[in-house]
Amino acid sequence: MLNHEKQKKLETADDFLAAGVEHEEAAGKWRAGDAAKSMRFFQRAIEVYEQGLQAAPNSLDLAYNKARVQLEICTHPVLVSQLKQPLLEVLQIALASHRYALQLGADNIDTLFNTAQVLRSIAEEVAGADDLPSSDAIKLLEEAWELQSKCFEIQKVRYLESQEEERIANEQAASESSSAVPPPAPETPAEAGADGAEEDQGEEEEEQWVSVVEPVTKDTLIDTVVSQLETLTTLCSILTDAPDSAPPSALSFAEKHSTDLVQSLPELTRDNTERLQEVALAKANFVSSLLAAGTKAGKLEPATYKKELDAVFGAPELQAQSSVDVLLAYAKALITFNSTFRDNFAYDPTTTSTARWNSLTQASERLTAASKIAGIDQSDLATTHLLRGDCSMYLHNLQYAPASHKAAAERAAQLLKNAEIFYRNAQKLSANAEEKGVAGVRSSVAGLLQAQGQAYSVEKVLSACPQGQQWAIEQLEDMMAEGLLPPHPQMG
Repeated sequence: MLNHEKQKKLETADDFLAAGVEHEEAAGKWRAGDAAKSMRFFQRAIEVYEQGLQAAPNSLDLAYNKARVQLEICTHPVLVSQLKQPLLEVLQIALASHRYALQLGADNIDTLFNTAQVLRSIAEEVAGADDLPSSDAIKLLEEAWELQSKCFEIQKVRYLESQEEERIANEQAASESSSAVPPPAPETPAEAGADGAEEDQGEEEEEQWVSVVEPVTKDTLIDTVVSQLETLTTLCSILTDAPDSAPPSALSFAEKHSTDLVQSLPELTRDNTERLQEVALAKANFVSSLLAAGTKAGKLEPATYKKELDAVFGAPELQAQSSVDVLLAYAKALITFNSTFRDNFAYDPTTTSTARWNSLTQASERLTAASKIAGIDQSDLATTHLLRGDCSMYLHNLQYAPASHKAAAERAAQLLKNAEIFYRNAQKLSANAEEKGVAGVRSSVAGLLQAQGQAYSVEKVLSACPQGQQWAIEQLEDMMAEGLLPPHPQMG
């Protein structure tokens, strides 16, 4: 416990708020240097807020702070690594706290925004779990969208109100300045001393916590719109990955609600050039996921998909050639283009194989360009090498039926050699243990394919994996499921 709590018994809501914030500040100081210590302070803050809610169950500030800290510990990468419970379980706890805070303040925009963030995080976890239905994730995302939409509508009203108040204040100031009223006489030392005495007396009074409502600005509106786009992007990604398990209305939901959202972007960013690229990238990522979902549903032809994808990533405000984030996003979108037509029997695989080959080649080119940008973060550089390895394996795999792409067969040896090198580089560069392990397995497989062909020794892959045989088997299964490898005789 902090000294502040030892010296003073916590009784009022303000007492608990002050103590909780003190723990949060301590947690923030330790987050970069000692994640475990930071987590302990965050947990203490949660405990203090919980105790405060027992004494003052209707305190929105206490409920909001508790929920916000719970969201923090299950979404910040450094803190997630310190969790002792499964992430999905911790997110569910955070959701319950946010729902309680919403009961106390249904129109609180911060609580609405954060609750939607929790719902989206839970949806992502559910979608990634093999034993949970994707339809549950879609319901969560639809609820997140509704909360974000309500948040945005409240924000718009408050923004317009603040603009009107600012206009009236400016008019009054202009009117007062034109009346030429002489300025007040300066204070005498005696008057100043009297005011100072009053200030000193005020400082001796007990500290009180006051909720400060931040003004809604265009930046605030942009934050919410970007978050809405990200929610719809996640929804469309789930529809692409599991089209058969999603309700037919889900794609229509994304199409319907995105129209007005996208149309609002030019007005929001008209006088905000600093965020043009961010908003344009959020839009591009959404359009990419919507195109993939629409194609999975048999609504788009390959040529139309590719044309619209290139158009949205060709927006001048993206400044693609100088941005690592944009080039990575574009490359991932092109890789998704390839995956969308794999095992999609609504389209002739031999016809789409050329489009897939071209998209993967272009993805590799953009990854190469990203890797050459000065000052690129090492983790991003590792990602470029990992994805270039994936591109080479996807290209190599196009030689097999039903795609049976001629160029893939002709360049098979070089593609495998490239993949092995890219994966090896990713393994060396990555500081993430999971990513490093994945790159290691894939490099090993690419090398064995060169030496032994399609019937490579699975035992060699398993025995060489530091993470254990079961983990290695799961990686091989993932590679086959993703289309990086053809089926193996020993893998069933």
